[in-house]
Amino acid sequence: MRTLDDASPDPTGVELQPADARASLDAIEQAWTQIAPLQGARLREAVRSAPEAEWSGRPLILLALAASYRSVGSRSRSAALPWFRGVAKAIDADPGLPLEVRAGYHVHLGAALRTLGNLVVAHEHLEVARTMIESDLSESITARISLSASFSLQLGLIRLHYGEYDQAQFALGLASGLGEEHLSIAERVECLSALAYVAVLLGEFALADEHLDSAAELAEGTDLLASSFGALAQIARLHLALERDESPGGHDDLVARVHLAARGSDWEALGWFAEASVLLAQGRSIEVLDHLGRISRLVQGFTGDVVLGRSATALRAETMLQLGQAQEARRLAQPLSPGDRHIECPARVLALIHLSTGEPQAALDDLEACLALGDLHSERTIGHVHAVAAAAHLAQGDTAQADIAFDRALLEAGRSGAGWVFGTLPEPLLDHLVARAVQRDQPQATLGVLARLHSAEGPDVAPLAEPLSDRELVIVRHLATGQTLGQIGSQLFISVNTVKSHVRSIYRKLQATSRREAIARVRQLGLHVDED
Repeated sequence: MRTLDDASPDPTGVELQPADARASLDAIEQAWTQIAPLQGARLREAVRSAPEAEWSGRPLILLALAASYRSVGSRSRSAALPWFRGVAKAIDADPGLPLEVRAGYHVHLGAALRTLGNLVVAHEHLEVARTMIESDLSESITARISLSASFSLQLGLIRLHYGEYDQAQFALGLASGLGEEHLSIAERVECLSALAYVAVLLGEFALADEHLDSAAELAEGTDLLASSFGALAQIARLHLALERDESPGGHDDLVARVHLAARGSDWEALGWFAEASVLLAQGRSIEVLDHLGRISRLVQGFTGDVVLGRSATALRAETMLQLGQAQEARRLAQPLSPGDRHIECPARVLALIHLSTGEPQAALDDLEACLALGDLHSERTIGHVHAVAAAAHLAQGDTAQADIAFDRALLEAGRSGAGWVFGTLPEPLLDHLVARAVQRDQPQATLGVLARLHSAEGPDVAPLAEPLSDRELVIVRHLATGQTLGQIGSQLFISVNTVKSHVRSIYRKLQATSRREAIARVRQLGLHVDED
Protein backbone atom coordinates (compact mmCIF):
# COMPACT_ATOMS: atom_id res chain seq x y z
CA MET A 1 0.00 0.00 0.00
CA ARG A 2 1.34 3.38 -0.93
CA THR A 3 2.01 5.85 1.87
CA LEU A 4 3.08 9.47 1.82
CA ASP A 5 6.54 10.57 2.77
CA ASP A 6 6.57 10.78 6.57
CA ALA A 7 8.93 13.72 6.33
CA SER A 8 6.16 15.80 4.79
CA PRO A 9 4.98 18.48 7.24
CA ASP A 10 1.34 17.61 6.51
CA PRO A 11 0.88 14.01 5.39
CA THR A 12 -2.73 14.65 4.43
CA GLY A 13 -2.01 17.87 2.61
CA VAL A 14 -2.77 16.47 -0.84
CA GLU A 15 -4.71 18.71 -3.17
CA LEU A 16 -7.83 16.63 -3.62
CA GLN A 17 -9.49 18.80 -6.23
CA PRO A 18 -7.01 20.27 -8.71
CA ALA A 19 -8.40 21.71 -11.90
CA ASP A 20 -7.60 18.49 -13.78
CA ALA A 21 -9.94 15.69 -12.62
CA ARG A 22 -7.58 13.01 -13.86
CA ALA A 23 -4.71 14.55 -11.87
CA SER A 24 -6.92 14.58 -8.79
CA LEU A 25 -7.71 10.90 -9.18
CA ASP A 26 -4.03 10.11 -9.76
CA ALA A 27 -3.15 11.94 -6.52
CA ILE A 28 -5.80 9.98 -4.61
CA GLU A 29 -4.49 6.67 -5.96
CA GLN A 30 -1.01 7.59 -4.78
CA ALA A 31 -1.98 8.69 -1.25
CA TRP A 32 -5.42 7.26 -0.43
CA THR A 33 -4.23 5.16 2.52
CA GLN A 34 -3.20 8.38 4.29
CA ILE A 35 -6.17 10.47 3.15
CA ALA A 36 -9.07 8.05 3.65
CA PRO A 37 -8.84 7.66 7.46
CA LEU A 38 -8.52 11.40 8.11
CA GLN A 39 -10.53 13.05 5.33
CA GLY A 40 -12.97 10.41 4.17
CA ALA A 41 -15.77 12.81 3.31
CA ARG A 42 -13.43 15.09 1.35
CA LEU A 43 -12.01 12.13 -0.52
CA ARG A 44 -15.49 11.00 -1.57
CA GLU A 45 -16.40 14.54 -2.60
CA ALA A 46 -13.25 14.86 -4.68
CA VAL A 47 -13.85 11.58 -6.48
CA ARG A 48 -17.50 12.28 -7.18
CA SER A 49 -16.70 15.73 -8.52
CA ALA A 50 -14.99 14.01 -11.44
CA PRO A 51 -17.05 12.39 -14.20
CA GLU A 52 -18.00 8.87 -13.14
CA ALA A 53 -16.53 7.47 -16.32
CA GLU A 54 -13.14 8.75 -15.15
CA TRP A 55 -13.10 6.74 -11.90
CA SER A 56 -15.62 3.90 -11.99
CA GLY A 57 -13.15 1.68 -13.83
CA ARG A 58 -10.26 2.38 -11.46
CA PRO A 59 -10.23 -0.33 -8.73
CA LEU A 60 -7.91 1.62 -6.43
CA ILE A 61 -10.33 4.54 -6.43
CA LEU A 62 -13.19 2.18 -5.56
CA LEU A 63 -11.07 0.71 -2.77
CA ALA A 64 -10.28 4.21 -1.50
CA LEU A 65 -13.99 5.07 -1.49
CA ALA A 66 -14.74 1.90 0.49
CA ALA A 67 -11.99 2.60 3.02
CA SER A 68 -13.09 6.21 3.44
CA TYR A 69 -16.13 5.12 5.45
CA ARG A 70 -13.81 4.04 8.27
CA SER A 71 -12.54 7.60 8.60
CA VAL A 72 -12.58 10.05 11.49
CA GLY A 73 -16.13 11.29 11.99
CA SER A 74 -17.76 8.53 9.94
CA ARG A 75 -20.52 6.60 11.72
CA SER A 76 -22.01 4.72 8.76
CA ARG A 77 -19.42 2.00 8.25
CA SER A 78 -21.83 -0.35 6.51
CA ALA A 79 -21.99 2.21 3.67
CA ALA A 80 -18.57 0.89 2.62
CA LEU A 81 -19.91 -2.54 1.66
CA PRO A 82 -21.36 -1.61 -1.78
CA TRP A 83 -18.02 -0.09 -2.74
CA PHE A 84 -16.22 -3.26 -1.69
CA ARG A 85 -18.60 -5.19 -3.92
CA GLY A 86 -17.52 -2.92 -6.76
CA VAL A 87 -13.88 -3.77 -6.08
CA ALA A 88 -14.72 -7.49 -5.98
CA LYS A 89 -16.37 -7.26 -9.40
CA ALA A 90 -13.33 -5.49 -10.80
CA ILE A 91 -11.09 -8.27 -9.48
CA ASP A 92 -13.37 -10.96 -10.91
CA ALA A 93 -13.24 -9.22 -14.27
CA ASP A 94 -9.44 -8.92 -14.19
CA PRO A 95 -7.71 -11.43 -11.86
CA GLY A 96 -4.37 -9.99 -12.94
CA LEU A 97 -4.90 -6.71 -11.07
CA PRO A 98 -1.97 -5.66 -8.86
CA LEU A 99 -1.60 -7.30 -5.45
CA GLU A 100 -2.25 -3.89 -3.90
CA VAL A 101 -5.82 -4.17 -5.19
CA ARG A 102 -6.43 -7.90 -4.74
CA ALA A 103 -4.90 -8.36 -1.26
CA GLY A 104 -5.73 -4.79 -0.26
CA TYR A 105 -9.39 -5.53 -0.92
CA HIS A 106 -9.35 -8.41 1.57
CA VAL A 107 -7.39 -6.49 4.22
CA HIS A 108 -9.61 -3.41 4.11
CA LEU A 109 -12.82 -5.42 3.84
CA GLY A 110 -11.62 -7.39 6.86
CA ALA A 111 -11.14 -4.11 8.73
CA ALA A 112 -14.61 -2.90 7.77
CA LEU A 113 -16.25 -6.16 8.79
CA ARG A 114 -14.39 -6.12 12.11
CA THR A 115 -15.78 -2.71 12.94
CA LEU A 116 -19.24 -4.13 12.23
CA GLY A 117 -18.63 -7.05 14.62
CA ASN A 118 -18.47 -9.73 11.92
CA LEU A 119 -15.20 -11.11 13.23
CA VAL A 120 -15.45 -14.58 11.68
CA VAL A 121 -15.80 -13.39 8.08
CA ALA A 122 -13.29 -10.60 8.70
CA HIS A 123 -10.76 -13.21 9.80
CA GLU A 124 -11.47 -15.30 6.70
CA HIS A 125 -10.73 -12.33 4.43
CA LEU A 126 -7.48 -11.66 6.27
CA GLU A 127 -6.37 -15.25 5.78
CA VAL A 128 -7.06 -14.94 2.05
CA ALA A 129 -4.91 -11.79 2.03
CA ARG A 130 -2.15 -13.62 3.91
CA THR A 131 -2.08 -16.37 1.28
CA MET A 132 -1.89 -13.84 -1.54
CA ILE A 133 0.88 -11.84 0.11
CA GLU A 134 2.98 -14.93 0.80
CA SER A 135 2.47 -16.62 -2.56
CA ASP A 136 2.46 -13.76 -5.10
CA LEU A 137 6.11 -12.93 -5.66
CA SER A 138 5.46 -10.83 -8.75
CA GLU A 139 4.97 -7.70 -6.68
CA SER A 140 7.85 -5.74 -5.19
CA ILE A 141 9.02 -6.65 -1.71
CA THR A 142 8.08 -3.14 -0.53
CA ALA A 143 4.48 -3.58 -1.66
CA ARG A 144 4.22 -6.97 0.04
CA ILE A 145 5.70 -5.66 3.29
CA SER A 146 3.23 -2.75 3.33
CA LEU A 147 0.35 -5.16 2.86
CA SER A 148 1.80 -7.44 5.54
CA ALA A 149 1.92 -4.55 8.00
CA SER A 150 -1.76 -3.70 7.49
CA PHE A 151 -2.68 -7.38 7.60
CA SER A 152 -0.82 -7.89 10.90
CA LEU A 153 -2.55 -4.89 12.45
CA GLN A 154 -6.02 -6.14 11.56
CA LEU A 155 -5.21 -9.69 12.63
CA GLY A 156 -3.96 -8.39 15.98
CA LEU A 157 -7.18 -6.45 16.56
CA ILE A 158 -9.28 -9.54 15.87
CA ARG A 159 -7.08 -11.63 18.17
CA LEU A 160 -7.66 -9.01 20.84
CA HIS A 161 -11.43 -9.41 20.51
CA TYR A 162 -10.98 -13.17 20.93
CA GLY A 163 -8.89 -12.74 24.08
CA GLU A 164 -5.81 -14.27 22.41
CA TYR A 165 -3.60 -11.63 23.93
CA ASP A 166 -0.16 -13.14 23.36
CA GLN A 167 -0.93 -13.67 19.68
CA ALA A 168 -2.47 -10.21 19.47
CA GLN A 169 0.60 -8.64 21.00
CA PHE A 170 2.87 -10.48 18.55
CA ALA A 171 0.86 -9.42 15.48
CA LEU A 172 0.53 -5.83 16.69
CA GLY A 173 4.22 -5.69 17.55
CA LEU A 174 5.08 -6.82 14.02
CA ALA A 175 2.80 -4.16 12.54
CA SER A 176 4.27 -1.51 14.83
CA GLY A 177 7.81 -2.44 13.82
CA LEU A 178 6.93 -1.97 10.16
CA GLY A 179 4.67 0.98 10.81
CA GLU A 180 6.95 3.97 10.36
CA GLU A 181 7.61 3.11 6.71
CA HIS A 182 4.60 1.02 5.76
CA LEU A 183 1.48 2.13 7.69
CA SER A 184 -0.59 5.27 7.51
CA ILE A 185 -0.61 7.60 10.50
CA ALA A 186 -4.13 6.44 11.37
CA GLU A 187 -3.04 2.80 11.31
CA ARG A 188 -0.01 3.57 13.48
CA VAL A 189 -2.21 5.32 16.04
CA GLU A 190 -4.63 2.38 15.96
CA CYS A 191 -1.75 -0.06 16.44
CA LEU A 192 -0.17 1.84 19.34
CA SER A 193 -3.58 2.21 20.99
CA ALA A 194 -4.12 -1.54 20.83
CA LEU A 195 -0.62 -2.26 22.14
CA ALA A 196 -1.27 0.10 25.06
CA TYR A 197 -4.49 -1.71 25.90
CA VAL A 198 -2.81 -5.13 25.81
CA ALA A 199 0.00 -3.80 28.00
CA VAL A 200 -2.56 -2.65 30.57
CA LEU A 201 -4.18 -6.09 30.61
CA LEU A 202 -0.79 -7.72 31.12
CA GLY A 203 0.05 -5.31 33.95
CA GLU A 204 2.87 -3.65 32.02
CA PHE A 205 1.74 -0.15 32.94
CA ALA A 206 4.99 1.70 32.14
CA LEU A 207 4.99 0.15 28.66
CA ALA A 208 1.35 1.17 28.24
CA ASP A 209 2.30 4.75 29.10
CA GLU A 210 5.01 4.68 26.43
CA HIS A 211 2.60 3.46 23.76
CA LEU A 212 0.02 6.06 24.77
CA ASP A 213 2.58 8.87 24.59
CA SER A 214 3.69 7.71 21.14
CA ALA A 215 0.09 7.54 19.91
CA ALA A 216 -0.62 11.03 21.24
CA GLU A 217 2.49 12.41 19.52
CA LEU A 218 1.50 10.87 16.19
CA ALA A 219 -2.12 12.00 16.48
CA GLU A 220 -1.25 15.60 17.34
CA GLY A 221 -3.18 18.02 15.15
CA THR A 222 -5.75 15.37 14.17
CA ASP A 223 -8.93 13.90 15.68
CA LEU A 224 -7.61 10.35 15.55
CA LEU A 225 -7.68 9.85 19.33
CA ALA A 226 -11.32 10.95 19.37
CA SER A 227 -12.19 8.31 16.77
CA SER A 228 -12.28 4.52 16.60
CA PHE A 229 -8.57 4.58 15.68
CA GLY A 230 -7.81 5.89 19.19
CA ALA A 231 -10.64 4.22 21.11
CA LEU A 232 -8.39 1.61 22.70
CA ALA A 233 -6.00 4.36 23.80
CA GLN A 234 -8.84 6.11 25.65
CA ILE A 235 -10.00 2.82 27.19
CA ALA A 236 -6.42 2.04 28.24
CA ARG A 237 -6.10 5.45 29.90
CA LEU A 238 -9.31 4.90 31.87
CA HIS A 239 -8.18 1.45 33.03
CA LEU A 240 -4.79 2.86 34.05
CA ALA A 241 -6.46 5.55 36.15
CA LEU A 242 -8.57 2.90 37.86
CA GLU A 243 -5.66 0.48 38.34
CA ARG A 244 -3.58 3.20 39.94
CA ASP A 245 -6.35 3.89 42.42
CA GLU A 246 -6.86 7.48 41.38
CA SER A 247 -9.90 9.30 42.71
CA PRO A 248 -13.08 7.93 41.07
CA GLY A 249 -14.44 11.47 40.95
CA GLY A 250 -11.67 12.33 38.50
CA HIS A 251 -12.72 9.76 35.92
CA ASP A 252 -15.61 11.65 34.34
CA ASP A 253 -13.52 13.31 31.65
CA LEU A 254 -11.80 10.02 30.78
CA VAL A 255 -15.16 8.24 30.55
CA ALA A 256 -16.48 10.93 28.20
CA ARG A 257 -13.42 10.54 25.95
CA VAL A 258 -13.91 6.78 25.85
CA HIS A 259 -17.50 7.05 24.70
CA LEU A 260 -16.68 9.75 22.13
CA ALA A 261 -13.99 7.60 20.53
CA ALA A 262 -15.68 4.19 20.80
CA ARG A 263 -19.24 5.15 19.84
CA GLY A 264 -20.50 3.15 16.88
CA SER A 265 -17.33 1.05 16.59
CA ASP A 266 -16.48 -2.50 17.55
CA TRP A 267 -14.89 -1.06 20.73
CA GLU A 268 -18.12 0.49 22.01
CA ALA A 269 -18.98 -2.47 24.28
CA LEU A 270 -15.42 -2.43 25.66
CA GLY A 271 -15.87 1.25 26.46
CA TRP A 272 -19.03 0.50 28.45
CA PHE A 273 -17.14 -2.27 30.24
CA ALA A 274 -14.39 0.16 31.25
CA GLU A 275 -16.96 2.56 32.69
CA ALA A 276 -18.72 -0.33 34.46
CA SER A 277 -15.41 -1.17 36.15
CA VAL A 278 -15.21 2.41 37.42
CA LEU A 279 -18.78 2.23 38.72
CA LEU A 280 -18.01 -1.02 40.57
CA ALA A 281 -15.04 0.66 42.27
CA GLN A 282 -17.43 3.42 43.36
CA GLY A 283 -19.91 0.90 44.77
CA ARG A 284 -22.61 1.86 42.25
CA SER A 285 -23.71 -1.73 41.72
CA ILE A 286 -27.11 -1.11 40.14
CA GLU A 287 -25.56 1.12 37.48
CA VAL A 288 -22.98 -1.59 36.82
CA LEU A 289 -25.77 -4.08 36.13
CA ASP A 290 -27.38 -1.59 33.74
CA HIS A 291 -24.10 -1.21 31.85
CA LEU A 292 -23.62 -4.98 31.72
CA GLY A 293 -27.03 -5.33 30.11
CA ARG A 294 -26.00 -2.83 27.45
CA ILE A 295 -22.74 -4.73 26.88
CA SER A 296 -24.61 -8.03 26.46
CA ARG A 297 -26.83 -6.51 23.79
CA LEU A 298 -23.85 -5.11 21.89
CA VAL A 299 -21.81 -8.32 22.10
CA GLN A 300 -24.79 -10.34 20.90
CA GLY A 301 -24.31 -8.74 17.49
CA PHE A 302 -20.75 -10.08 17.18
CA THR A 303 -19.75 -13.32 15.49
CA GLY A 304 -17.08 -15.51 17.02
CA ASP A 305 -16.15 -16.23 20.64
CA VAL A 306 -15.70 -12.70 21.96
CA VAL A 307 -13.79 -12.57 25.25
CA LEU A 308 -15.76 -9.56 26.46
CA GLY A 309 -18.75 -11.80 27.12
CA ARG A 310 -16.73 -13.78 29.67
CA SER A 311 -15.23 -10.63 31.18
CA ALA A 312 -18.70 -9.15 31.59
CA THR A 313 -19.88 -12.30 33.38
CA ALA A 314 -16.94 -12.08 35.82
CA LEU A 315 -17.75 -8.41 36.47
CA ARG A 316 -21.40 -9.32 37.03
CA ALA A 317 -20.29 -11.91 39.60
CA GLU A 318 -18.22 -9.27 41.43
CA THR A 319 -21.22 -6.95 41.36
CA MET A 320 -23.54 -9.57 42.82
CA LEU A 321 -21.01 -10.20 45.58
CA GLN A 322 -20.95 -6.48 46.30
CA LEU A 323 -24.75 -6.62 46.56
CA GLY A 324 -24.51 -9.46 49.07
CA GLN A 325 -25.74 -12.11 46.62
CA ALA A 326 -22.96 -14.65 47.17
CA GLN A 327 -24.91 -17.61 45.81
CA GLU A 328 -25.68 -15.87 42.51
CA ALA A 329 -22.09 -14.61 42.30
CA ARG A 330 -20.86 -18.18 42.76
CA ARG A 331 -23.20 -19.45 40.02
CA LEU A 332 -21.84 -16.88 37.59
CA ALA A 333 -18.14 -17.27 38.39
CA GLN A 334 -17.93 -21.05 38.73
CA PRO A 335 -17.97 -22.03 35.02
CA LEU A 336 -15.63 -19.28 33.79
CA SER A 337 -12.22 -20.23 32.40
CA PRO A 338 -9.17 -18.01 33.05
CA GLY A 339 -8.02 -17.52 29.44
CA ASP A 340 -4.53 -16.50 28.28
CA ARG A 341 -2.17 -15.56 31.13
CA HIS A 342 -5.19 -15.48 33.50
CA ILE A 343 -5.89 -11.92 32.41
CA GLU A 344 -9.59 -12.18 33.26
CA CYS A 345 -8.74 -14.47 36.21
CA PRO A 346 -12.25 -15.38 37.44
CA ALA A 347 -10.63 -17.51 40.17
CA ARG A 348 -10.00 -14.28 42.11
CA VAL A 349 -13.72 -13.57 42.13
CA LEU A 350 -14.61 -17.10 43.14
CA ALA A 351 -12.02 -16.98 45.94
CA LEU A 352 -13.50 -13.72 47.25
CA ILE A 353 -16.93 -15.33 47.24
CA HIS A 354 -15.68 -18.28 49.31
CA LEU A 355 -13.84 -15.90 51.62
CA SER A 356 -17.02 -13.90 52.19
CA THR A 357 -18.97 -17.07 53.02
CA GLY A 358 -16.42 -18.27 55.58
CA GLU A 359 -14.72 -20.89 53.37
CA PRO A 360 -11.03 -19.88 53.33
CA GLN A 361 -9.76 -23.30 52.25
CA ALA A 362 -12.09 -23.25 49.26
CA ALA A 363 -10.72 -19.77 48.43
CA LEU A 364 -7.17 -21.13 48.46
CA ASP A 365 -8.22 -24.06 46.29
CA ASP A 366 -9.66 -21.56 43.79
CA LEU A 367 -6.32 -19.75 43.60
CA GLU A 368 -4.13 -22.84 43.26
CA ALA A 369 -3.95 -22.72 39.44
CA CYS A 370 -3.19 -18.98 39.51
CA LEU A 371 -0.29 -19.44 41.92
CA ALA A 372 0.99 -22.44 39.96
CA LEU A 373 1.19 -20.30 36.82
CA GLY A 374 3.75 -18.13 38.59
CA ASP A 375 5.52 -15.47 36.54
CA LEU A 376 3.39 -16.23 33.48
CA HIS A 377 0.31 -14.92 35.26
CA SER A 378 -0.81 -11.43 34.25
CA GLU A 379 0.98 -8.91 36.47
CA ARG A 380 -2.20 -6.86 36.55
CA THR A 381 -4.12 -9.47 38.56
CA ILE A 382 -1.42 -11.49 40.35
CA GLY A 383 -1.19 -8.91 43.13
CA HIS A 384 -4.88 -9.40 43.84
CA VAL A 385 -4.38 -13.17 43.85
CA HIS A 386 -1.69 -12.84 46.54
CA ALA A 387 -3.83 -10.40 48.57
CA VAL A 388 -6.84 -12.73 48.59
CA ALA A 389 -4.58 -15.70 49.41
CA ALA A 390 -3.13 -13.74 52.34
CA ALA A 391 -6.61 -13.05 53.70
CA ALA A 392 -7.57 -16.71 53.30
CA HIS A 393 -4.44 -17.94 55.10
CA LEU A 394 -5.05 -15.47 57.92
CA ALA A 395 -8.67 -16.59 58.22
CA GLN A 396 -7.29 -20.12 58.76
CA GLY A 397 -4.86 -18.89 61.41
CA ASP A 398 -1.78 -19.52 59.25
CA THR A 399 -0.03 -16.21 59.89
CA ALA A 400 3.28 -17.29 58.35
CA GLN A 401 1.74 -18.04 54.95
CA ALA A 402 -0.46 -14.94 55.26
CA ASP A 403 2.58 -12.72 55.81
CA ILE A 404 4.39 -14.17 52.79
CA ALA A 405 1.38 -13.75 50.51
CA PHE A 406 0.65 -10.24 51.76
CA ASP A 407 4.25 -9.11 51.26
CA ARG A 408 4.11 -10.40 47.69
CA ALA A 409 0.88 -8.47 47.14
CA LEU A 410 2.47 -5.33 48.55
CA LEU A 411 5.47 -5.72 46.26
CA GLU A 412 3.29 -6.18 43.17
CA ALA A 413 1.19 -3.15 44.12
CA GLY A 414 4.31 -1.10 44.78
CA ARG A 415 5.72 -1.89 41.34
CA SER A 416 2.50 -1.24 39.43
CA GLY A 417 0.81 1.38 41.59
CA ALA A 418 -2.34 -0.76 41.71
CA GLY A 419 -3.62 -0.07 45.21
CA TRP A 420 -7.09 -1.37 44.36
CA VAL A 421 -6.04 -4.97 45.03
CA PHE A 422 -6.54 -4.53 48.77
CA GLY A 423 -9.91 -2.79 48.59
CA THR A 424 -11.86 -6.00 48.09
CA LEU A 425 -10.58 -7.73 51.25
CA PRO A 426 -12.74 -7.92 54.38
CA GLU A 427 -11.77 -4.97 56.60
CA PRO A 428 -10.89 -6.93 59.77
CA LEU A 429 -8.60 -9.25 57.85
CA LEU A 430 -6.96 -6.38 55.98
CA ASP A 431 -6.40 -4.44 59.22
CA HIS A 432 -4.71 -7.48 60.76
CA LEU A 433 -2.54 -8.05 57.68
CA VAL A 434 -1.47 -4.41 57.58
CA ALA A 435 -0.75 -4.33 61.32
CA ARG A 436 1.56 -7.32 60.94
CA ALA A 437 3.20 -5.97 57.76
CA VAL A 438 4.28 -2.68 59.36
CA GLN A 439 6.21 -4.68 61.97
CA ARG A 440 8.37 -6.33 59.30
CA ASP A 441 11.21 -4.87 57.25
CA GLN A 442 9.82 -4.02 53.82
CA PRO A 443 11.56 -3.17 50.52
CA GLN A 444 11.50 0.45 49.41
CA ALA A 445 9.00 -0.31 46.62
CA THR A 446 6.30 -1.31 49.10
CA LEU A 447 6.64 1.47 51.66
CA GLY A 448 4.35 3.90 49.88
CA VAL A 449 1.59 1.33 49.49
CA LEU A 450 1.90 0.21 53.09
CA ALA A 451 1.86 3.78 54.34
CA ARG A 452 -1.43 4.39 52.52
CA LEU A 453 -2.92 1.22 53.94
CA HIS A 454 -1.74 1.85 57.48
CA SER A 455 -3.92 4.34 59.34
CA ALA A 456 -1.84 5.80 62.14
CA GLU A 457 -3.85 7.50 64.88
CA GLY A 458 -3.08 11.21 65.15
CA PRO A 459 -2.72 12.86 68.58
CA ASP A 460 -4.90 15.85 67.73
CA VAL A 461 -8.16 15.07 65.97
CA ALA A 462 -10.48 17.92 65.07
CA PRO A 463 -14.14 17.28 65.94
CA LEU A 464 -16.66 16.87 63.15
CA ALA A 465 -18.33 20.03 61.92
CA GLU A 466 -21.49 17.98 61.48
CA PRO A 467 -21.81 14.95 63.79
CA LEU A 468 -22.88 11.53 62.60
CA SER A 469 -26.48 10.60 63.26
CA ASP A 470 -27.39 7.55 65.33
CA ARG A 471 -28.36 5.67 62.17
CA GLU A 472 -25.05 6.60 60.50
CA LEU A 473 -23.11 5.34 63.53
CA VAL A 474 -24.93 2.02 63.25
CA ILE A 475 -24.03 1.78 59.59
CA VAL A 476 -20.39 2.67 60.29
CA ARG A 477 -20.21 -0.22 62.78
CA HIS A 478 -21.52 -2.57 60.10
CA LEU A 479 -19.01 -1.17 57.60
CA ALA A 480 -16.22 -1.95 60.05
CA THR A 481 -17.14 -5.65 59.98
CA GLY A 482 -16.43 -5.85 56.23
CA GLN A 483 -20.08 -6.43 55.28
CA THR A 484 -21.27 -5.46 51.80
CA LEU A 485 -23.87 -2.72 51.40
CA GLY A 486 -26.40 -5.39 50.49
CA GLN A 487 -25.71 -7.32 53.69
CA ILE A 488 -26.00 -4.15 55.76
CA GLY A 489 -29.33 -3.33 54.14
CA SER A 490 -30.67 -6.84 54.84
CA GLN A 491 -29.69 -6.69 58.50
CA LEU A 492 -31.16 -3.23 59.02
CA PHE A 493 -34.25 -3.91 56.85
CA ILE A 494 -33.53 -1.01 54.51
CA SER A 495 -32.81 -0.88 50.78
CA VAL A 496 -29.31 -0.87 49.32
CA ASN A 497 -29.97 2.61 47.89
CA THR A 498 -30.81 3.86 51.38
CA VAL A 499 -27.56 2.37 52.69
CA LYS A 500 -25.68 4.09 49.86
CA SER A 501 -27.30 7.41 50.75
CA HIS A 502 -26.17 7.03 54.36
CA VAL A 503 -22.65 6.03 53.28
CA ARG A 504 -22.35 9.10 51.04
CA SER A 505 -23.41 11.28 53.96
CA ILE A 506 -20.92 9.52 56.26
CA TYR A 507 -18.07 10.04 53.79
CA ARG A 508 -18.98 13.70 53.40
CA LYS A 509 -19.06 14.37 57.14
CA LEU A 510 -15.82 12.46 57.74
CA GLN A 511 -14.13 13.93 54.64
CA ALA A 512 -13.28 10.38 53.55
CA THR A 513 -13.10 8.86 50.08
CA SER A 514 -13.19 5.17 51.01
CA ARG A 515 -14.55 2.79 53.63
CA ARG A 516 -11.12 2.35 55.12
CA GLU A 517 -10.55 6.10 55.51
CA ALA A 518 -13.99 6.53 57.05
CA ILE A 519 -13.46 3.79 59.64
CA ALA A 520 -9.97 5.08 60.50
CA ARG A 521 -11.38 8.57 60.99
CA VAL A 522 -14.19 7.31 63.24
CA ARG A 523 -11.72 5.38 65.36
CA GLN A 524 -9.56 8.47 65.68
CA LEU A 525 -12.63 10.31 66.94
CA GLY A 526 -13.09 7.64 69.62
CA LEU A 527 -16.54 6.57 68.43
CA HIS A 528 -15.85 2.85 69.12
CA VAL A 529 -17.05 1.39 65.84
CA ASP A 530 -15.98 -2.10 66.95
CA GLU A 531 -18.62 -2.25 69.68
CA ASP A 532 -21.63 -4.52 69.17
